[in-house]
Amino acid sequence: MSRFLPEYIANDERDVFLLFVKNKMRIAILIFIFVCLFFYIFLPFFPNVKINRDFILYVGILVVLQYVFTLFTQIFITELKPTNYMWANFIRAFFAVFVSVLLVYFGFGYLSLIIGAIASFLFSTIYSLFKIKFPKSKLKFTIDKDLLKKITYYSLPLSASAGLSFFLSYSNRFIINHFRSVEETGLFSLGYDFSQQTIGVFISIAATSAFPIAMKLFTEQGNTKTLHSHMNKSLLMIFFIALPIVIIFCATSVDLIHLVLGNKFSQLDVLFLPIISINAFILGIKSFYLDLFFYLKKETKFQMIILLVVTIINIALNLIFVPRYGYIAAVWCSLVTSTIAVVTTYFVTRKIIFIPIYFKPIMKIIISALCMLLVMKYFGNVSSIKWLAFKLISGVLVFLFMAVLLNKNMINYILKYFNRP
Repeated sequence: MSRFLPEYIANDERDVFLLFVKNKMRIAILIFIFVCLFFYIFLPFFPNVKINRDFILYVGILVVLQYVFTLFTQIFITELKPTNYMWANFIRAFFAVFVSVLLVYFGFGYLSLIIGAIASFLFSTIYSLFKIKFPKSKLKFTIDKDLLKKITYYSLPLSASAGLSFFLSYSNRFIINHFRSVEETGLFSLGYDFSQQTIGVFISIAATSAFPIAMKLFTEQGNTKTLHSHMNKSLLMIFFIALPIVIIFCATSVDLIHLVLGNKFSQLDVLFLPIISINAFILGIKSFYLDLFFYLKKETKFQMIILLVVTIINIALNLIFVPRYGYIAAVWCSLVTSTIAVVTTYFVTRKIIFIPIYFKPIMKIIISALCMLLVMKYFGNVSSIKWLAFKLISGVLVFLFMAVLLNKNMINYILKYFNRP
């Protein structure tokens, strides 16, 4: 959606592409319905399977609505319509909570959550449908074969890359569980997900609109200075938002283990959270910045090849070091392979499409982050949530102060603001 729709909009063929999406969506929904009915009809022939037949229907409806909703919101993102995107998600969240709580009150049990989710996607999908304004057409199940081939050649490597990313993320856990213990697997999983998801959320917030805007600029103007400026601003935003989170994990790892994760995880290595947070930051740069170059040039096969090589290296390193050193070795292996992935991706993308990186603004962010680290380290380890909050706030304020101090344009803007009549 994000890659092809801007091209059709630039050629004044938006309706052509959306008609393709509409017909493709119809076919996908028919397939979902067929699969759901198949399991619903043949489930009684498998008495050992303890699944409620009605539950299958509920899940089938939920999957269809979630698929359509995801497709519609991706159109909002691609067409740079944040207001529509915001309202669609607000409607979904509101009805999910409202309907679920209401049905729980009337005693519907676990079905309350499923029906609430169905209602949330239903109402938000209806809202999105009216806002997108698909071109009117007769009920057809035929699609543009040439466009389907283009999208397939583009998206198959992406699907393979997604599978490899999942395997790369979870292979460490299987190896730890096999060679070490369930306890070490639990320690690794909690710490990994805690830091990875936290930093990942902030990076995704910083880079949500980066690709649609880049695609629009690239489609309309090509590889110009305007595109260079946008991509560098996107990278700078990732550093500005995500790097302080990395510093927080590095400076408060002991505090987070004892005060947030609890005594059960007190045996977690103090280097674990800092290393895994740096790893998450590196992967974020690859996923939300460098990989965009593959999408712009439709060279997603290189992304897949790099991930395949990195996955093999990661598994090999884990098989060598995890049996002897445990879960902490898996963290170091992840950091090494992530670094290899980023460096390799950087040099490959330079051959595909050259977009210079402006390092000076990035260095200012790094200096600000180092000052933040020094201040937070000065506090040492704290013994209460209140002191942890004070430590975090102090670090963030120092980071913001240094970022403003090192930015002359920001200083001039502030001075003009306070000196105006």
